[in-house]
Amino acid sequence: MKKYDVIIIGAATSGSFFARKMAEQGFSVKVIERLSQEKLGRRLDIFHICKKDFANFGLPIVEEGNPIHAFEFENGYTKSPYDNYPKLTKDRVVGMHMPEYIALMNQWASEKGAEFEYSASFEDFVYEDGKISGIKYRTFDKEKTVLGKVVVDCSGTTSAARKKLPKDYGVETFDISDEDKFYVILRYVKLLNKEDYLDGTTGYPYYKTWIAPQMDPQGAIIGIGACHSYEYAEGIYKDFEQTVKLPEHEITHYERGTTPYTRPPYSFVADNFIVSGDAACLTKPNNGEGVTSSMVQMEIATRILGEALRNNDTSKKALWSINKEYNQKQGADFASTRAILTKAVKATKDEFEYFFKKDIIFSEKFLNSVAEGPEIKMSVKDILKIVFGILGGVLTRKLSTATLKKLLEGLSLGNQLKKLYLDFPDSPSGYDAWIQKADAIWKKVGKMA
Repeated sequence: MKKYDVIIIGAATSGSFFARKMAEQGFSVKVIERLSQEKLGRRLDIFHICKKDFANFGLPIVEEGNPIHAFEFENGYTKSPYDNYPKLTKDRVVGMHMPEYIALMNQWASEKGAEFEYSASFEDFVYEDGKISGIKYRTFDKEKTVLGKVVVDCSGTTSAARKKLPKDYGVETFDISDEDKFYVILRYVKLLNKEDYLDGTTGYPYYKTWIAPQMDPQGAIIGIGACHSYEYAEGIYKDFEQTVKLPEHEITHYERGTTPYTRPPYSFVADNFIVSGDAACLTKPNNGEGVTSSMVQMEIATRILGEALRNNDTSKKALWSINKEYNQKQGADFASTRAILTKAVKATKDEFEYFFKKDIIFSEKFLNSVAEGPEIKMSVKDILKIVFGILGGVLTRKLSTATLKKLLEGLSLGNQLKKLYLDFPDSPSGYDAWIQKADAIWKKVGKMA
Protein backbone atom coordinates (compact mmCIF):
# COMPACT_ATOMS: atom_id res chain seq x y z
CA MET A 1 0.00 0.00 0.00
CA LYS A 2 1.43 3.36 -1.04
CA LYS A 3 2.23 5.86 1.69
CA TYR A 4 2.43 9.62 1.16
CA ASP A 5 3.89 12.38 3.25
CA VAL A 6 0.68 14.43 2.96
CA ILE A 7 -2.91 13.49 2.08
CA ILE A 8 -5.19 16.43 1.27
CA ILE A 9 -8.98 16.18 1.16
CA GLY A 10 -10.42 18.67 -1.34
CA ALA A 11 -8.94 19.92 -4.62
CA ALA A 12 -10.34 23.45 -4.87
CA THR A 13 -8.27 26.59 -4.22
CA SER A 14 -7.22 25.65 -0.67
CA GLY A 15 -6.37 22.03 -1.44
CA SER A 16 -4.46 22.98 -4.58
CA PHE A 17 -2.50 25.69 -2.78
CA PHE A 18 -1.58 23.40 0.11
CA ALA A 19 -0.60 20.64 -2.32
CA ARG A 20 1.68 22.91 -4.34
CA LYS A 21 3.38 24.36 -1.26
CA MET A 22 4.14 20.89 0.13
CA ALA A 23 5.10 19.29 -3.19
CA GLU A 24 7.56 22.06 -4.02
CA GLN A 25 9.35 21.24 -0.75
CA GLY A 26 9.92 17.74 -2.13
CA PHE A 27 7.20 15.88 -0.20
CA SER A 28 4.89 13.30 -1.73
CA VAL A 29 1.31 14.60 -1.86
CA LYS A 30 -1.99 12.85 -2.58
CA VAL A 31 -5.15 14.93 -3.15
CA ILE A 32 -8.62 13.39 -3.25
CA GLU A 33 -11.70 15.28 -4.46
CA ARG A 34 -15.30 14.07 -4.15
CA LEU A 35 -16.40 15.84 -7.37
CA SER A 36 -15.42 14.80 -10.86
CA GLN A 37 -12.76 16.87 -12.57
CA GLU A 38 -15.42 18.28 -14.92
CA LYS A 39 -17.71 19.45 -12.08
CA LEU A 40 -15.04 20.85 -9.77
CA GLY A 41 -15.62 24.55 -9.00
CA ARG A 42 -18.77 24.87 -11.13
CA ARG A 43 -21.05 25.90 -8.27
CA LEU A 44 -20.12 29.55 -8.90
CA ASP A 45 -18.56 31.09 -11.98
CA ILE A 46 -16.84 34.32 -10.90
CA PHE A 47 -14.57 34.94 -7.92
CA HIS A 48 -12.11 37.71 -7.06
CA ILE A 49 -8.47 37.94 -6.02
CA CYS A 50 -6.64 41.18 -5.27
CA LYS A 51 -3.99 41.61 -7.93
CA LYS A 52 -1.21 42.07 -5.37
CA ASP A 53 -2.05 38.65 -3.85
CA PHE A 54 -0.83 36.79 -6.93
CA ALA A 55 2.67 37.92 -5.96
CA ASN A 56 2.04 37.78 -2.20
CA PHE A 57 1.17 34.07 -2.34
CA GLY A 58 3.06 33.08 -5.49
CA LEU A 59 -0.15 32.17 -7.33
CA PRO A 60 -0.42 31.48 -11.06
CA ILE A 61 -0.95 34.86 -12.74
CA VAL A 62 -3.78 35.27 -15.23
CA GLU A 63 -3.43 38.30 -17.48
CA GLU A 64 -6.05 40.08 -19.54
CA GLY A 65 -6.65 38.11 -22.76
CA ASN A 66 -6.44 34.75 -21.01
CA PRO A 67 -9.85 32.98 -21.15
CA ILE A 68 -9.72 32.51 -17.36
CA HIS A 69 -9.48 36.29 -16.88
CA ALA A 70 -12.94 37.90 -16.75
CA PHE A 71 -12.36 41.55 -15.77
CA GLU A 72 -10.45 43.91 -13.47
CA PHE A 73 -11.50 46.88 -11.35
CA GLU A 74 -9.99 49.16 -8.73
CA ASN A 75 -12.74 51.18 -7.05
CA GLY A 76 -14.72 49.71 -4.18
CA TYR A 77 -17.47 51.78 -2.60
CA THR A 78 -19.29 51.04 0.65
CA LYS A 79 -22.58 52.83 1.23
CA SER A 80 -25.21 53.40 3.89
CA PRO A 81 -28.64 51.69 3.90
CA TYR A 82 -30.17 54.67 2.11
CA ASP A 83 -27.42 54.78 -0.53
CA ASN A 84 -25.49 57.68 1.02
CA TYR A 85 -22.01 58.53 2.37
CA PRO A 86 -19.89 56.41 -0.02
CA LYS A 87 -16.57 55.24 1.42
CA LEU A 88 -13.94 54.53 -1.23
CA THR A 89 -11.30 51.84 -1.09
CA LYS A 90 -8.81 51.37 -3.92
CA ASP A 91 -7.32 47.98 -4.61
CA ARG A 92 -6.78 46.36 -8.00
CA VAL A 93 -8.99 43.27 -8.13
CA VAL A 94 -9.05 40.53 -10.77
CA GLY A 95 -12.28 38.68 -11.52
CA MET A 96 -11.73 35.15 -12.82
CA HIS A 97 -13.74 32.11 -13.83
CA MET A 98 -13.55 29.79 -10.84
CA PRO A 99 -13.77 26.36 -12.55
CA GLU A 100 -10.99 27.23 -14.98
CA TYR A 101 -8.76 28.80 -12.32
CA ILE A 102 -9.15 25.79 -10.03
CA ALA A 103 -8.17 23.54 -12.96
CA LEU A 104 -5.11 25.75 -13.45
CA MET A 105 -4.25 25.45 -9.75
CA ASN A 106 -4.61 21.65 -9.94
CA GLN A 107 -2.15 21.66 -12.83
CA TRP A 108 0.12 24.07 -10.93
CA ALA A 109 0.30 21.61 -8.02
CA SER A 110 0.69 18.61 -10.32
CA GLU A 111 3.74 20.22 -11.94
CA LYS A 112 5.57 19.73 -8.65
CA GLY A 113 4.46 16.13 -8.29
CA ALA A 114 1.16 16.30 -6.38
CA GLU A 115 -1.19 13.47 -7.38
CA PHE A 116 -4.93 14.19 -7.82
CA GLU A 117 -7.76 11.66 -7.76
CA TYR A 118 -11.29 12.87 -8.57
CA SER A 119 -14.73 11.37 -7.80
CA ALA A 120 -13.14 10.18 -4.56
CA SER A 121 -15.14 10.75 -1.36
CA PHE A 122 -13.52 10.70 2.07
CA GLU A 123 -15.12 8.15 4.40
CA ASP A 124 -12.99 7.85 7.53
CA PHE A 125 -9.53 7.93 9.02
CA VAL A 126 -7.13 5.04 9.44
CA TYR A 127 -5.43 4.89 12.85
CA GLU A 128 -2.27 3.32 14.18
CA ASP A 129 -1.67 3.32 17.94
CA GLY A 130 -4.55 5.78 18.32
CA LYS A 131 -3.13 8.32 15.85
CA ILE A 132 -4.16 9.13 12.29
CA SER A 133 -2.10 7.19 9.77
CA GLY A 134 -4.19 7.49 6.60
CA ILE A 135 -7.72 7.59 5.21
CA LYS A 136 -10.41 5.41 3.68
CA TYR A 137 -12.23 6.81 0.67
CA ARG A 138 -14.64 5.63 -2.01
CA THR A 139 -14.47 5.90 -5.79
CA PHE A 140 -17.72 4.80 -7.43
CA ASP A 141 -18.31 1.32 -5.93
CA LYS A 142 -14.80 0.71 -4.64
CA GLU A 143 -13.42 1.52 -1.18
CA LYS A 144 -9.74 2.39 -1.05
CA THR A 145 -7.21 2.99 1.70
CA VAL A 146 -4.15 5.21 1.48
CA LEU A 147 -1.60 5.88 4.19
CA GLY A 148 -0.05 9.24 5.00
CA LYS A 149 2.03 10.91 7.66
CA VAL A 150 -0.37 13.88 7.80
CA VAL A 151 -3.98 14.38 6.66
CA VAL A 152 -5.12 17.91 5.75
CA ASP A 153 -8.83 18.77 5.56
CA CYS A 154 -9.51 21.31 2.79
CA SER A 155 -12.97 19.91 2.03
CA GLY A 156 -14.88 23.20 2.32
CA THR A 157 -18.03 23.83 4.35
CA THR A 158 -18.78 20.12 4.55
CA SER A 159 -15.69 19.77 6.81
CA ALA A 160 -15.76 16.11 5.80
CA ALA A 161 -12.66 15.04 7.74
CA ARG A 162 -12.74 17.48 10.65
CA LYS A 163 -16.24 16.34 11.63
CA LYS A 164 -15.09 12.68 11.58
CA LEU A 165 -12.39 13.22 14.18
CA PRO A 166 -12.87 11.63 17.60
CA LYS A 167 -14.33 14.22 20.00
CA ASP A 168 -11.23 14.23 22.15
CA TYR A 169 -8.65 14.24 19.33
CA GLY A 170 -7.80 17.94 19.66
CA VAL A 171 -9.69 19.80 16.91
CA GLU A 172 -13.34 20.80 17.32
CA THR A 173 -15.82 18.78 15.29
CA PHE A 174 -18.72 21.26 15.19
CA ASP A 175 -21.00 21.38 12.17
CA ILE A 176 -21.21 24.62 10.19
CA SER A 177 -24.92 25.14 10.75
CA ASP A 178 -27.42 27.35 8.90
CA GLU A 179 -26.73 30.09 11.47
CA ASP A 180 -22.98 29.76 10.92
CA LYS A 181 -22.80 30.43 7.19
CA PHE A 182 -23.96 32.89 4.58
CA TYR A 183 -26.38 31.70 1.92
CA VAL A 184 -25.20 33.62 -1.13
CA ILE A 185 -27.45 34.42 -4.11
CA LEU A 186 -25.93 36.03 -7.20
CA ARG A 187 -28.11 37.69 -9.82
CA TYR A 188 -26.33 38.04 -13.14
CA VAL A 189 -27.97 41.00 -14.87
CA LYS A 190 -27.85 43.03 -18.07
CA LEU A 191 -27.72 46.80 -17.43
CA LEU A 192 -30.14 48.68 -19.68
CA ASN A 193 -28.55 52.15 -19.56
CA LYS A 194 -24.97 52.93 -20.58
CA GLU A 195 -24.53 55.48 -17.78
CA ASP A 196 -24.99 52.65 -15.25
CA TYR A 197 -22.07 50.53 -16.50
CA LEU A 198 -19.76 49.74 -13.58
CA ASP A 199 -16.17 50.80 -12.88
CA GLY A 200 -16.04 48.96 -9.56
CA THR A 201 -18.10 47.48 -6.75
CA THR A 202 -20.59 48.98 -4.34
CA GLY A 203 -21.39 47.22 -1.09
CA TYR A 204 -24.22 47.78 1.39
CA PRO A 205 -23.23 46.20 4.73
CA TYR A 206 -26.64 46.70 6.33
CA TYR A 207 -28.24 44.33 3.82
CA LYS A 208 -25.04 42.32 3.15
CA THR A 209 -25.57 43.06 -0.53
CA TRP A 210 -23.28 44.30 -3.29
CA ILE A 211 -23.20 45.22 -6.97
CA ALA A 212 -20.09 44.15 -8.86
CA PRO A 213 -18.84 43.90 -12.43
CA GLN A 214 -19.01 40.74 -14.48
CA MET A 215 -17.36 39.54 -17.67
CA ASP A 216 -19.84 41.46 -19.85
CA PRO A 217 -19.07 45.22 -19.41
CA GLN A 218 -22.77 45.86 -19.99
CA GLY A 219 -23.65 43.53 -17.13
CA ALA A 220 -23.32 43.26 -13.38
CA ILE A 221 -23.63 40.82 -10.51
CA ILE A 222 -26.04 41.77 -7.73
CA GLY A 223 -25.30 39.61 -4.72
CA ILE A 224 -26.66 39.02 -1.25
CA GLY A 225 -25.50 36.86 1.62
CA ALA A 226 -27.54 36.04 4.73
CA CYS A 227 -27.68 33.41 7.43
CA HIS A 228 -30.51 30.86 7.93
CA SER A 229 -31.54 30.08 4.33
CA TYR A 230 -31.81 31.24 0.72
CA GLU A 231 -35.43 32.19 1.41
CA TYR A 232 -34.35 34.42 4.30
CA ALA A 233 -31.75 36.05 2.05
CA GLU A 234 -34.42 36.79 -0.58
CA GLY A 235 -36.54 38.49 2.07
CA ILE A 236 -33.69 40.85 2.90
CA TYR A 237 -33.10 41.45 -0.79
CA LYS A 238 -36.69 42.66 -1.19
CA ASP A 239 -36.10 45.30 1.49
CA PHE A 240 -32.85 46.27 -0.25
CA GLU A 241 -34.37 46.78 -3.70
CA GLN A 242 -37.30 48.70 -2.23
CA THR A 243 -34.95 51.11 -0.42
CA VAL A 244 -31.98 51.50 -2.79
CA LYS A 245 -32.60 52.61 -6.36
CA LEU A 246 -30.87 49.97 -8.46
CA PRO A 247 -29.88 50.59 -12.07
CA GLU A 248 -32.42 49.36 -14.58
CA HIS A 249 -31.58 45.77 -15.45
CA GLU A 250 -32.76 42.43 -16.71
CA ILE A 251 -31.84 39.22 -14.87
CA THR A 252 -30.12 36.67 -17.09
CA HIS A 253 -29.48 33.91 -14.53
CA TYR A 254 -28.88 33.07 -10.87
CA GLU A 255 -26.11 31.32 -8.94
CA ARG A 256 -26.23 30.09 -5.37
CA GLY A 257 -23.67 28.92 -2.83
CA THR A 258 -22.68 29.06 0.83
CA THR A 259 -19.67 30.33 2.75
CA PRO A 260 -18.83 29.92 6.47
CA TYR A 261 -19.45 32.85 8.78
CA THR A 262 -18.39 31.77 12.24
CA ARG A 263 -15.24 31.64 14.30
CA PRO A 264 -12.58 29.11 13.27
CA PRO A 265 -11.80 26.10 15.45
CA TYR A 266 -9.64 27.18 18.38
CA SER A 267 -6.91 24.82 17.18
CA PHE A 268 -6.21 23.82 13.58
CA VAL A 269 -3.93 20.93 14.49
CA ALA A 270 -3.87 17.53 16.14
CA ASP A 271 -1.57 14.53 15.86
CA ASN A 272 -0.93 14.06 12.11
CA PHE A 273 -3.83 16.37 11.21
CA ILE A 274 -4.40 19.96 9.99
CA VAL A 275 -7.60 21.73 8.96
CA SER A 276 -7.65 24.70 6.59
CA GLY A 277 -9.77 26.67 4.11
CA ASP A 278 -13.54 26.81 4.55
CA ALA A 279 -13.40 23.64 6.65
CA ALA A 280 -11.54 25.82 9.18
CA CYS A 281 -13.94 28.79 8.69
CA LEU A 282 -11.08 31.05 7.61
CA THR A 283 -13.29 33.69 5.99
CA LYS A 284 -12.98 37.46 6.29
CA PRO A 285 -15.35 38.84 8.94
CA ASN A 286 -16.28 41.88 6.84
CA ASN A 287 -17.48 40.06 3.72
CA GLY A 288 -17.27 36.29 4.11
CA GLU A 289 -14.63 35.79 1.40
CA GLY A 290 -12.06 33.14 2.16
CA VAL A 291 -9.74 32.30 -0.74
CA THR A 292 -6.74 34.43 0.20
CA SER A 293 -7.50 34.74 3.93
CA SER A 294 -7.13 30.93 4.06
CA MET A 295 -3.79 31.24 2.28
CA VAL A 296 -2.45 33.38 5.14
CA GLN A 297 -2.92 30.38 7.43
CA MET A 298 -1.73 27.87 4.82
CA GLU A 299 1.56 29.65 4.21
CA ILE A 300 2.28 29.32 7.92
CA ALA A 301 1.02 25.73 8.02
CA THR A 302 2.99 24.47 5.02
CA ARG A 303 6.22 25.96 6.34
CA ILE A 304 5.80 24.47 9.82
CA LEU A 305 4.56 21.14 8.45
CA GLY A 306 7.57 20.96 6.15
CA GLU A 307 9.89 21.37 9.12
CA ALA A 308 7.91 18.78 11.11
CA LEU A 309 8.13 16.22 8.28
CA ARG A 310 11.87 16.75 7.94
CA ASN A 311 12.17 16.12 11.69
CA ASN A 312 9.92 13.04 11.38
CA ASP A 313 7.60 14.46 14.06
CA THR A 314 4.09 15.51 13.04
CA SER A 315 2.57 15.38 16.50
CA LYS A 316 0.17 18.03 17.77
CA LYS A 317 3.03 19.57 19.73
CA ALA A 318 5.24 19.83 16.63
CA LEU A 319 2.45 21.49 14.61
CA TRP A 320 1.19 23.70 17.44
CA SER A 321 2.93 26.90 16.36
CA ILE A 322 0.61 27.02 13.32
CA ASN A 323 -2.05 28.21 15.76
CA LYS A 324 0.21 30.69 17.49
CA GLU A 325 1.63 32.27 14.34
CA TYR A 326 -1.75 32.49 12.61
CA ASN A 327 -3.33 34.27 15.55
CA GLN A 328 -0.43 36.71 15.68
CA LYS A 329 -0.71 37.48 11.98
CA GLN A 330 -4.46 37.41 11.29
CA GLY A 331 -6.57 35.43 13.73
CA ALA A 332 -6.61 37.96 16.57
CA ASP A 333 -7.71 40.79 14.26
CA PHE A 334 -10.38 38.65 12.61
CA ALA A 335 -11.76 37.54 16.00
CA SER A 336 -11.92 41.14 17.21
CA THR A 337 -13.60 42.43 14.04
CA ARG A 338 -16.11 39.56 14.04
CA ALA A 339 -17.17 40.45 17.59
CA ILE A 340 -17.61 44.14 16.75
CA LEU A 341 -19.59 43.48 13.57
CA THR A 342 -21.78 40.84 15.23
CA LYS A 343 -22.98 43.47 17.70
CA ALA A 344 -23.13 46.29 15.12
CA VAL A 345 -25.56 44.44 12.83
CA LYS A 346 -28.20 44.51 15.56
CA ALA A 347 -28.64 48.25 14.86
CA THR A 348 -31.63 49.58 12.91
CA LYS A 349 -31.50 50.91 9.37
CA ASP A 350 -31.56 54.54 10.57
CA GLU A 351 -28.83 53.82 13.10
CA PHE A 352 -26.66 52.32 10.35
CA GLU A 353 -27.20 55.53 8.41
CA TYR A 354 -25.78 57.45 11.37
CA PHE A 355 -22.76 55.11 11.52
CA PHE A 356 -21.90 56.03 7.95
CA LYS A 357 -22.51 59.73 8.43
CA LYS A 358 -20.20 59.88 11.48
CA ASP A 359 -17.60 57.30 10.34
CA ILE A 360 -18.47 54.94 13.19
CA ILE A 361 -16.95 51.53 12.33
CA PHE A 362 -17.58 52.09 8.59
CA SER A 363 -14.84 54.64 7.96
CA GLU A 364 -12.58 54.71 4.92
CA LYS A 365 -9.57 54.16 7.18
CA PHE A 366 -11.05 50.99 8.69
CA LEU A 367 -12.32 49.66 5.36
CA ASN A 368 -8.96 50.27 3.67
CA SER A 369 -7.17 48.53 6.55
CA VAL A 370 -9.38 45.48 6.06
CA ALA A 371 -8.68 45.51 2.30
CA GLU A 372 -4.92 45.99 2.56
CA GLY A 373 -3.88 42.79 4.28
CA PRO A 374 -4.13 40.37 7.18
CA GLU A 375 -3.59 42.97 9.92
CA ILE A 376 -6.42 45.37 10.74
CA LYS A 377 -4.94 48.54 12.20
CA MET A 378 -7.12 50.37 14.73
CA SER A 379 -5.33 52.72 17.11
CA VAL A 380 -6.57 53.82 20.54
CA LYS A 381 -7.45 57.15 18.90
CA ASP A 382 -9.58 55.34 16.30
CA ILE A 383 -11.43 53.39 19.00
CA LEU A 384 -12.01 56.53 21.09
CA LYS A 385 -13.43 58.28 18.01
CA ILE A 386 -15.91 55.45 17.60
CA VAL A 387 -16.85 55.56 21.30
CA PHE A 388 -17.42 59.32 21.31
CA GLY A 389 -19.37 59.06 18.05
CA ILE A 390 -21.62 56.46 19.63
CA LEU A 391 -22.16 58.57 22.74
CA GLY A 392 -22.94 61.59 20.57
CA GLY A 393 -25.53 59.53 18.72
CA VAL A 394 -27.27 58.64 21.96
CA LEU A 395 -27.29 62.24 23.16
CA THR A 396 -28.84 63.41 19.88
CA ARG A 397 -31.22 60.43 19.86
CA LYS A 398 -29.80 59.06 16.64
CA LEU A 399 -28.88 55.87 18.47
CA SER A 400 -30.91 53.99 21.07
CA THR A 401 -29.47 53.13 24.46
CA ALA A 402 -29.88 49.45 23.50
CA THR A 403 -27.66 49.98 20.45
CA LEU A 404 -25.20 51.97 22.58
CA LYS A 405 -24.94 49.03 24.93
CA LYS A 406 -24.42 46.52 22.09
CA LEU A 407 -21.79 48.60 20.31
CA LEU A 408 -19.79 49.30 23.45
CA GLU A 409 -20.11 45.63 24.35
CA GLY A 410 -18.86 44.70 20.87
CA LEU A 411 -15.85 46.99 21.19
CA SER A 412 -15.07 45.60 24.64
CA LEU A 413 -15.47 41.97 23.59
CA GLY A 414 -13.45 42.58 20.43
CA ASN A 415 -10.63 44.04 22.51
CA GLN A 416 -10.78 41.09 24.92
CA LEU A 417 -10.65 38.59 22.06
CA LYS A 418 -7.73 40.32 20.38
CA LYS A 419 -5.71 40.23 23.59
CA LEU A 420 -6.65 36.61 24.25
CA TYR A 421 -5.80 35.41 20.73
CA LEU A 422 -2.49 37.27 20.76
CA ASP A 423 -1.78 35.47 24.01
CA PHE A 424 -2.57 32.04 22.54
CA PRO A 425 -0.60 29.38 24.47
CA ASP A 426 2.84 28.49 23.17
CA SER A 427 2.17 24.77 23.68
CA PRO A 428 -0.82 22.47 24.20
CA SER A 429 -0.23 22.51 27.95
CA GLY A 430 -2.02 25.85 28.44
CA TYR A 431 -4.78 25.19 25.93
CA ASP A 432 -7.61 24.00 28.19
CA ALA A 433 -7.45 27.11 30.37
CA TRP A 434 -7.33 29.31 27.24
CA ILE A 435 -10.43 27.58 25.82
CA GLN A 436 -12.44 28.34 28.95
CA LYS A 437 -11.69 32.05 28.58
CA ALA A 438 -12.43 32.03 24.85
CA ASP A 439 -15.71 30.15 25.30
CA ALA A 440 -16.90 32.70 27.86
CA ILE A 441 -16.21 35.64 25.53
CA TRP A 442 -17.65 34.06 22.38
CA LYS A 443 -20.82 33.15 24.30
CA LYS A 444 -21.30 36.87 25.00
CA VAL A 445 -20.57 37.73 21.36
CA GLY A 446 -23.29 35.42 20.05
CA LYS A 447 -23.96 34.77 16.36
CA MET A 448 -24.32 37.06 13.36
CA ALA A 449 -27.66 35.36 12.67
